[in-house]
Amino acid sequence: MTSCFLHEEVISGQSSTEAHTQKILCVGRVCLDIVQTCVQFPSEDSTQRSTDYRWQRGGNASNTCTVLSLIGQSCELLACLCADDHLNFLQNDLRKYKIDYSHCPIINDIGCPVSTVILSSSTGSRTIVYHNRGLPELTIKNFDELNLDEYSWIHFEGRHIDVALLMMQRIQTYNNSLNRTCDSVTKNRMPITISVELESPRAGRRILDLLPYADVTFVAKDFAKHLGFSNMSEVIHNVGQNAKGTVICAWAEEGAIARTPCGSIVQSSAFSPQKVIDTLGAGDTFNAAALYYLNKSKIEAMHKYKKETVCTNDDINQTQDISDYGTAVERDIKEILGTGSLEYSRAKFINETVLQQAIKFACRIAGAKVGLRGYDCLDAISDDILQSNILEH
Repeated sequence: MTSCFLHEEVISGQSSTEAHTQKILCVGRVCLDIVQTCVQFPSEDSTQRSTDYRWQRGGNASNTCTVLSLIGQSCELLACLCADDHLNFLQNDLRKYKIDYSHCPIINDIGCPVSTVILSSSTGSRTIVYHNRGLPELTIKNFDELNLDEYSWIHFEGRHIDVALLMMQRIQTYNNSLNRTCDSVTKNRMPITISVELESPRAGRRILDLLPYADVTFVAKDFAKHLGFSNMSEVIHNVGQNAKGTVICAWAEEGAIARTPCGSIVQSSAFSPQKVIDTLGAGDTFNAAALYYLNKSKIEAMHKYKKETVCTNDDINQTQDISDYGTAVERDIKEILGTGSLEYSRAKFINETVLQQAIKFACRIAGAKVGLRGYDCLDAISDDILQSNILEH
């Protein structure tokens, strides 16, 4: 019996399919976080001792990669790095967390963006003072250097809108170029799912121009309030109604809500720790966990399809024309991955059950994170959650 799917060569313990199509790329910014923990937030013009101090690699896309890598997802960061005194720290930390940064442009003569963060141990709040010395944004040329065959999913910070739009259009062109036949699957190529985070009020309403290109949109609480929404239910019923994609909104201690491409709405409660220790990066943690679960579901759907659709001469009815069989295979691929139309999502695998479990998993991971200092230990917590089957209850 000869399968129409190419033999999957094992590379470092992974099949070639897993090594290439499971990769998530996060596009955005990396900065240095200087974190001080205080018993309470200092009053103006005062002097106060901190109880803890650390340097930490920050930035939304960078944090998302950290959590993705910790919970077992192969990922890559695309962000500008500065060739200053902080470069070694940032590169060493990226290597520590096994994050690919091979395509990150390194900019000379401009300092690294820095965030000074004050964490209040009495309230769990985090106050951020951000300074950017003029680091350039990514360009479309930086994006064009990527080999899109390596990615199953590309996630964008909602920033630098004009260039982000061009990048999303490049992905759309790539998706459209796939044969969408059995041959394209044997070459481990699948349409790339696109997600975007709407987080910074500074981006204004123009950031909404990205929605038609996104299969999954994360709407942050701060941005939702900037749009005039007072709760996550208002967000889910109003944002992206015409975008045809999945919309997800987390609302801190109130949990999260999401809408499937078909309009079904699911919700999860929050899972607060016994004591809130560090809320820095909680939103990025939620996003990363949801991305992990959704991408995992996408890959599982693809593998299930490949198992069930083994085309052999023995399996083809002798009276059926080979070209007719090929057409049927192409139709099946379009059905499972949603590649039939550029106007339709590359995320048809996101049904009500998958989305419900994804946001529940994300709420659990984000809840665990705020009870930790930093992100370490999320790998063990993630394994416990996935192995206990609690997402199904």
